[in-house]
Amino acid sequence: MRIIAMILGLSLASVTTVADDHGAKMALEARQPDSTMNVTSVNVGTDQTTITASGKMGAYGKVYTTYNLTYGADRSSGFVEGNGRGVIDAETVVSGYFVGVWHREGSTIVMHNTVHVSDGSQNFDVIRFDARGDTLQHQVYVLR
Repeated sequence: MRIIAMILGLSLASVTTVADDHGAKMALEARQPDSTMNVTSVNVGTDQTTITASGKMGAYGKVYTTYNLTYGADRSSGFVEGNGRGVIDAETVVSGYFVGVWHREGSTIVMHNTVHVSDGSQNFDVIRFDARGDTLQHQVYVLR
């Protein structure tokens, strides 16, 4: 639990409070409307699966991203890290690096990532990869 809290940038006390449903819940503001990205490739490996995708993402324009998912002991959850690039206009490109955790719900992979963007903003992303539909549904919340 402490490793996950460190990755997500939360204190252990706040993770325990939320996980045990004892008290205050974190309220997050959406940075942009939810968006859909198209999966361009999935490479399944022994130690890691890599998913690449692209699509329009509100404030970040046309986005290209790569998710590297490593497996936990049960191979139905684990850690994720990756990078993205957003082309906002002919002069403006932002980059982002993220880390988080993932788990599988049937044929859907759900990721929870903390994202640091080169413009100084930070996000909490919830991503749902529908393996049957080749899409990623993104919810982007403001951390900073």
